[in-house]
Parts: sequence; C-alpha cells; structure tokens
Amino acid sequence: MLKTLKGILKCGIVTEGPGTWGEGPGRGLPVVDAGACPPGCRRCQEACPTGAMTGETVDPGACIYCHCCREACPGKAVSEIQVPVIATETQTETQKENDLIRRLKKVCRKSLHIRYVDAGACNGCDFEINSLTGPHYDIQQYGFDFVASPRHADMLLITGVVSRNMEIALQKTYEACPRPALVVAVGACACGGGVFRGAYASGGGVAKHLPVDVSVPGCPPTPALIMQGILKAVDRL
Repeated sequence: MLKTLKGILKCGIVTEGPGTWGEGPGRGLPVVDAGACPPGCRRCQEACPTGAMTGETVDPGACIYCHCCREACPGKAVSEIQVPVIATETQTETQKENDLIRRLKKVCRKSLHIRYVDAGACNGCDFEINSLTGPHYDIQQYGFDFVASPRHADMLLITGVVSRNMEIALQKTYEACPRPALVVAVGACACGGGVFRGAYASGGGVAKHLPVDVSVPGCPPTPALIMQGILKAVDRL
C-alpha cells in the first residue's frame, strides 16, 4: 500500500488543459484541384468506397477520410484541408479554460449533461468518445457529464447509421429529452451513412430521423474533434 501511495504522489497531475492535448486533427477532408485534374480521369471516383467523391466535390457526410482518392490520382490533384480544432493559439491556456467554463455557466447552468446513443455503430467512434472521460482529456473537469437517462440530458451524442432496429428507440430517446435538446452526430455513419450507406438495414444517418445541430465527420473523428463539435452545439443555444 505504501508503494502504491508513493507511486501516486510521484505521478502528479496527469490531466491536461484543452490546449495541451498534443493531438493532431487527424486526416483532413480531400479536396480536388480542378486545374491539376487530368481530363476525363475518374480514378478518384472509382477508388472511393463510399461514393463521396462526385466530380470535383467531396460529400463530408459520406467521406470516411481513407484518402484512397489521393492514392489513386495520377496527377496529384487531390489534397486535403485541415480545420483548427482548438481555440486560437494567441489565447493562454487559462483564458481558454475560463472561456469554456464561462460558456457552460451561461448556457447550461454550470454543467452539460450528455446522453450517448449507439444507433448502430461499429464501435470505432464509441472508443473515441470513451477517451473523453479518461485522465488524458477528462472533460468532466469542465462540467461535461454523461448521464444514463435522456430525461436528464441537455444533448444527445449519437453514433452509427441508425439501423432499422434502432429507429423507434432513437426517436423515443429524443422525445424524452427536455427542450431545448441538442443533437450531435458523430462519425461518417451518423453524418450520412458512411460505408453502410444504402445497406438494407441502414437508416442513412441521424439527420433523416432527428434535427441535427452539429455533425462531426470522420471515421472515426478524434476526441479533440468530438469536443469541438460539442462546443459548437453549445454555442448554437
């Protein structure tokens, strides 16, 4: 027991602030440079497993960020764009944390209660969401809390394609939430169906069943991107 206590004291603080996670934003959304695209070439569209690549545009709700299109392009016309995940670098860590706490106190009365719903996911996004409650991200220190009942929830965090067996359950979960209820779709499947788009048991994404406030694309999105989506949903209130 004494060795355990010494180890705990030696370890110190392991949780980190929102700007010190040291995590990259993951792969960016593919974009096509029309000027560099070889005439009549459709290799990027043929390589896309979800049909997200149509002409010179990419559907972020269907893209799984596999970047097969980049590998297949002979003219190197496909690149990627990145969107900053955390607040501007000019802010100090204390300013970022205080801004987050201030928003939560104003909008959610000091805390945000989240009901997580797996509506037919492969568990890839679920693992990333689970990481948010661990010691590395520890979102509960900022007033975010996952609850067991939708009747206590301010937000639904939904993953999966909304399978046929989950359609009624998801609708009842939303109806049980007090208003206003925020809805955040996490992952390519929840955003538009992902690799399961068009499958016989797929409902085609959350937006076909509920009013979605924020979509977080990716397969799966990183925990930092999920956190950004949650914050954007809070701002919508």
